[in-house]
Amino acid sequence: MERTYDIIVVGGGLLGCATAYQLAKRRAGRILLLDGNEVASQASSRAACLLTRARTKPALMEMVQETYDCIVEMEHLLDEQLGLQVCGSLTIASSAASLKGLEALEAAADRFGIPNGRISRREVKRLLPWIEAEAVGEACYMPTDAFIDCAVLCSAYARSALACGAEVRPNTRVKAITAEGGAVTGVELADGSRIAAGGVVNAAGAWANLLMRPLGVGLPFTPVRSHFWITGIDKERFPANHPFTVIPDARAFTRSDVGALIIGLRESECRAFDPATLTDKLEDFDFGRAAEWQVLDECAPLLKRYLPDIEELGIAHYVAGPSCYVPDAMFVVGPVRQYAGLHAVAGCCGGGVAAGGGMGRLAAELILGEEPFVPPALFAPDRFGEVDPFSPAFQKRCAEARSNKKGG
Repeated sequence: MERTYDIIVVGGGLLGCATAYQLAKRRAGRILLLDGNEVASQASSRAACLLTRARTKPALMEMVQETYDCIVEMEHLLDEQLGLQVCGSLTIASSAASLKGLEALEAAADRFGIPNGRISRREVKRLLPWIEAEAVGEACYMPTDAFIDCAVLCSAYARSALACGAEVRPNTRVKAITAEGGAVTGVELADGSRIAAGGVVNAAGAWANLLMRPLGVGLPFTPVRSHFWITGIDKERFPANHPFTVIPDARAFTRSDVGALIIGLRESECRAFDPATLTDKLEDFDFGRAAEWQVLDECAPLLKRYLPDIEELGIAHYVAGPSCYVPDAMFVVGPVRQYAGLHAVAGCCGGGVAAGGGMGRLAAELILGEEPFVPPALFAPDRFGEVDPFSPAFQKRCAEARSNKKGG
């Protein structure tokens, strides 16, 4: 048995690293962060990294704002810039349904003090040289939105946690969370050794339910395929740092990428994965690459109105990964009440990069008994009652949450 820690955080992705930082900066005791691979090497390296501020649910806006605040804090702590790209965003509505959604987003932004305003088709074309402006019904520009390299952000959380006194161990695989008498006692590693701790945070992402299964607990999410395509380089048409764009009528988002365009498309029926089928390294897992062109065939006609030559556009890269969705599209953060000392930070619902700082903050506040900055009941792991995340029926509910998503 290794020396005792106060809290072990399992998972070196963005949510685990953000939680370790939020705990360490609060001087929560001896904090150990463990990951079976390198920090930020799995799902966190496959994110589109949009930091969209405006949300129709106030608690989510608070969480995103915390991420922006963390970036400023960490830049000062580490004495370096993290490469935040303040490019602004455009949300485009071309139907009555999407206009209603746009108006709700604008109202939420106004209440939270987020700058926003409608712009003309001519201004849309100036900001987005690639777009067919005549297809745009209404467009709302939010100039303070940004994106960031997720691996850089994740690494910053980990290094900031280190700077605040935490210990970080990559390439240290956790085999099990150990418990006795209704309370966690620490973790068992893949090599059979054990590390004692009075508190354990399960932030293992798509693998989190594999750790919960032996404890007889199911967290209410399942990994769902999220993917995007990257075009070839055309710096004139896809200028660096142009606004990222959300187009609900096309079930699409776009983002600049060093002279190319990232295109995210959401099929009508998204694909969930049984967590038990995941490999230890995502590069070894087949996310259905054979379906890459099938999804394009389904979704491209919707985007063609805005990007007329999408069928001829050169595609240089395809990126797929697991995004953990919850039936109500809200996160999973808080105590796992069946075991004293066990907490979960999971279920990012495609918003983990934007809200990760806030998810980590809420987890730290609940662990330390501080006043939570957002209503914790919204994110409670047991809010659905008992669930079986390995059930095909439950996995289908989670996939539908992504299928019905309106934003990027």
